[in-house]
Amino acid sequence: MPNPIAPAAATEAATHLNNLQAALQSLGLHARLLTQDDRLPRLRVINPKATALSELISAAPDHGQWLFWWSWDQPITEVTHLATAAERIGHVLATTAPNAA
Repeated sequence: MPNPIAPAAATEAATHLNNLQAALQSLGLHARLLTQDDRLPRLRVINPKATALSELISAAPDHGQWLFWWSWDQPITEVTHLATAAERIGHVLATTAPNAA
């Protein structure tokens, strides 16, 4: 059985994800914080123009530094780089290439 999540870690993760949520919403994406006992919170992000395009983002420490993470366990960026994280997530959930005609 995995170790339970420390309440302080869950609170810190939720704080980072709430900050990211605001940045994503400013780009027109929908985001909702998901919580579950014994698990770090996650952020469900949906492109409202194509709801099949969605992603679960987490925030967790890696070697003492907090990062945002893709659902496939790859880091996005440091939690202090909100604009970069939001842009990368927006790019993955985009319906078209940025310069497509």
